[in-house]
Amino acid sequence: MIGFRIKQLREQKGYSLTKLAKEAQISKSYLSNLERQANTNPSLFILSKIAVALDVTTNELIQTHPPKENECGPILKEAPKKKVIKADLLKFQQFLQSQKQQGANTSD
Repeated sequence: MIGFRIKQLREQKGYSLTKLAKEAQISKSYLSNLERQANTNPSLFILSKIAVALDVTTNELIQTHPPKENECGPILKEAPKKKVIKADLLKFQQFLQSQKQQGANTSD
């Protein structure tokens, strides 16, 4: 999930992978691996460097929000190109449901 969030914020800023890597002073390949979920456990130090480069707080960077309905169309169109299969989408759906339940439990 963190990779999706980084990519989302990077694209909102209009940054290329190269530009963000340079701004965050990390390697482009490492950043690419993060975005593609190849590395799912970045250090807080790396996350803070990325957050500073994106001009967001570390908390904003790691927040996971379910995609808005109008954001799902492009994601689903890209899924076959990125070799996302139905099982992956179902796992993601389960994850979002668990996040929603955790949020409901903490607000009680």
